[in-house]
Amino acid sequence: MKTNTTINSLLIASLLLAPLAQAGNTIIEKGKNQMTKEQTASSDKAIKSLEKEQNELLKTIHEGVLEGYGNVLKANLLLAKDDKEKEAIALLQKATGKFDVALTADPTLNLVLIDADVSISALITTPALVKTGTETVIDLLKENKVQAARAILEPMRDEMVISHVYLPMGTYPEAIKLATKYLVDGKKEEALMTLKTTLSTIVVEKSIVPLAIIRTENLLKTASELDKNKDKSKAHELLNAAQEQLEVATLLGYTNKESKAYENIKTQIKALKKEIDGKNVVAKMYDKLKASIKQLIGKEKETKK
Repeated sequence: MKTNTTINSLLIASLLLAPLAQAGNTIIEKGKNQMTKEQTASSDKAIKSLEKEQNELLKTIHEGVLEGYGNVLKANLLLAKDDKEKEAIALLQKATGKFDVALTADPTLNLVLIDADVSISALITTPALVKTGTETVIDLLKENKVQAARAILEPMRDEMVISHVYLPMGTYPEAIKLATKYLVDGKKEEALMTLKTTLSTIVVEKSIVPLAIIRTENLLKTASELDKNKDKSKAHELLNAAQEQLEVATLLGYTNKESKAYENIKTQIKALKKEIDGKNVVAKMYDKLKASIKQLIGKEKETKK
């Protein structure tokens, strides 16, 4: 699995466009200075946890099917050259052998994981910073300065994109056998067309996980582990940070402030902050909040195929 990490900065984008976005720089710097160690640590912890999750998933990759797929790719490249049909046939037959072994062992195989990739764009920011960037973009678009607006919008991503590549074993092996038959019969063009169509049936699934919501969850978890009698001030600080990250997720468009799940979490955090200063019966409230966060992550996790 490949992991690519990018730390975005609206400050960089604004400085590059200083004549166009000078007004926002002061607020951007102010927003950076307001970041807490807990938010940064929470972000790192969340990212590492999700990466570990994906590495565990990679253990399920079917090596035999992956090897067969690699042989198909090699055969396809060979067929772009002259007089390479025999070598291509041999590779396709090897691929078929791998697929047959896999299907014999498990006839129910359908979508088989053959690759995965994680791309991380982490934006450590505040609501004020996002609002400033958004307002600047709107002003630039009104003046038809699309490229300048794009330069500011591009870093405004705070997400982990998880890509999974699947080979459809329900159709793929038979298509490879057909392409092999065409080559044996001397029908190279038909074989190439079959391979082209077959290679396009690979399924790529992308899931977008908003990191700000993950940070919200981790900040709440950290707050729940504090001594409620001794660390009230610290608990309030963490809950404020959680509220802020939830707002960031909304301003970046990863969740809808009109949604019941979002409003539910906001209401619960407010109630929790009030309860900390009162009777301190907060354990069950933390459990309920964590369950609500999980629900929001599930709702806002976008999957594309």
